[in-house]
Amino acid sequence: MINSVRDNLDAILGSFSVLNNAAGAGRVFELYIMTGIAREMQDRGFEVWLQRSDGTRINPGDANRTFIQRGGAPSHVPSAFDGPNNASVIGMRRSQNHDSWELWNGIQFEGRSGADHEIDIALVPATVGASLRATATGGSPFGRPRVAIECKDVQATGAPDEMRALVARLYDLSILFYHQPYLNYPPPPMAIYPGSPQNSPLYRAKNTYREENQSTFNGLARRTNFSGGAQQLTGYYEIQAHGSVTLGSAGYNGLIAAVGEWIDDQLP
Repeated sequence: MINSVRDNLDAILGSFSVLNNAAGAGRVFELYIMTGIAREMQDRGFEVWLQRSDGTRINPGDANRTFIQRGGAPSHVPSAFDGPNNASVIGMRRSQNHDSWELWNGIQFEGRSGADHEIDIALVPATVGASLRATATGGSPFGRPRVAIECKDVQATGAPDEMRALVARLYDLSILFYHQPYLNYPPPPMAIYPGSPQNSPLYRAKNTYREENQSTFNGLARRTNFSGGAQQLTGYYEIQAHGSVTLGSAGYNGLIAAVGEWIDDQLP
């Protein structure tokens, strides 16, 4: 699997890259899915690039072409003032005339309760990443990404509690229209702060949690399968359950195709 990650990074960069991946269970699994999504968008004609933690692009001719996966405990978006050697991200856009996006791995998002929730793989507007990196300390976005994928590289079958935990996490991260009086931001309320495009209806807060679930891609990817009880929760809460996600498997291909189709269809 690690060799496939390296192949994906090389193809994205268009040159030989160096991978500095984090140790720990499931971290390579997350990179495999993250870089697979990026390659899928590249195959769909998107411009895709590797990006350092300070916001600069990694170019094919650079002396340092290292892609860094964050290690240790879940963290926030680092400040650009901390230099380029924190966690790298993957950037993408349909073309130069379209919005840019950032694909993140293992970043904490702040919920309405004030609690932080780690999202294994998240897609956010590039303006959100740029706004956080421009601060002295960096920080966590308040709200919800457009793509949120929980990764489970475990042997046990996925139980209902696993799905319930994801539902609860997305609930706390959802900003709805009627939350405006409680926000420290001007109206209209957005789905994510800071840096969310103010003039795009895509980011306007929805009226209900179900509407917000329907306007985002939410997935749970597992190396093994799900129990029947876990599957029952997926339809109502608009969470896609993708099991048997292993190296080159039908489960992996189905997940990557589903994410790629959603991005291609839904995002400007």
